[in-house]
Amino acid sequence: MSLYREFATANGISYLKDDHIDSESLIMDIDGTLIDTRESYNATIRTTVNLFYRWVTGYQVPDETINGAVGRLRLTGGFNNDWDSVYGILMGLFAGLPDDLLKDISSEKFELFKSRPNIKPKASVLNDSVTNLNYLLMYAGSAGAKSIEDGLSKLFFKKDRLNYLLLLKKKLNYPETPAKSLLVRVFEELYLGRDIFKQMYAAEPRFKLSRGFIENETVKLEADVQTYLKRKYGNRIGIASGRPGHAARKSLGKLIDTFFNNSACAFLDDAVKASSGGEWMGKPNEFMLLKVLKALNVKSCIYVGDSAEDIIMAKNASESGYDVKFIGVYGLSVDYKSFVEYFMKNEAAAIIPTINELKFIV
Repeated sequence: MSLYREFATANGISYLKDDHIDSESLIMDIDGTLIDTRESYNATIRTTVNLFYRWVTGYQVPDETINGAVGRLRLTGGFNNDWDSVYGILMGLFAGLPDDLLKDISSEKFELFKSRPNIKPKASVLNDSVTNLNYLLMYAGSAGAKSIEDGLSKLFFKKDRLNYLLLLKKKLNYPETPAKSLLVRVFEELYLGRDIFKQMYAAEPRFKLSRGFIENETVKLEADVQTYLKRKYGNRIGIASGRPGHAARKSLGKLIDTFFNNSACAFLDDAVKASSGGEWMGKPNEFMLLKVLKALNVKSCIYVGDSAEDIIMAKNASESGYDVKFIGVYGLSVDYKSFVEYFMKNEAAAIIPTINELKFIV
């Protein structure tokens, strides 16, 4: 028997453990929660993967294949960073290339987006790549990119293919900053577009795209819900998001100042800075959520997110002595059913199709 009571709105089915969920503050994730990123971050993932894969093989990976891989990665709790998702998907696809092609593109003389491979693979290479991607995804876990590398080592132990893949990783120079990593640079150029990329990274973009995928983003929080939540929580509304601060401000616009407590917003930049000592402080580490709770000067909150990392972070914060109730948003995910099931399994306080159902439950 389900622990959840169901009710329907125009946006879909909501699932509640209790009729009303209350707390002294409200903290939100951004991507997939406040903002629809299906045609921004998700589109950037698909395009980045295919730019690399098409350059090497001449073939296009279907959108549904990449979307499915993204969904699986996000359910592991280790892939909140979309750069990691691109890396994991690319390594899985490259693992299915013929040995002679892998050897060619991993050699010192080959440069991605400059050199062309000497070998043109057969059309069957795409099926082989997708098969190997699915094998590798079986190893994806909460350790994120490291779980991908562990999986490659297990799949291709003592084989030349593993050495070729490791050489390809060096070409991608991942993980690193956009200034040093080709993979990250391509992703950021596609996502931000020419002008914002130049502004953020003081570098000339390679692709010179005038319009980045960030321009496709839409804020899903409706005006009446903003009014309701602002009246209820006042200045006790914060953000804990794995999105970089500049991208958050670009997409949220005036909401950053008018709706949220500006001093109680934690972004990827804060996690990166705090991680300089070695331990990763981004999601699902509780660092960002605790930072916001302390800034709000509260001991309890409702945290609203859309991913496995979000609910794990909420649980980790609860273990640090705070009362954190998690509400999962599923309507903007790539696989609704899997995320609803995951949130139920992990005992979310509520599961809602959009952020706007908050007005009915808090």
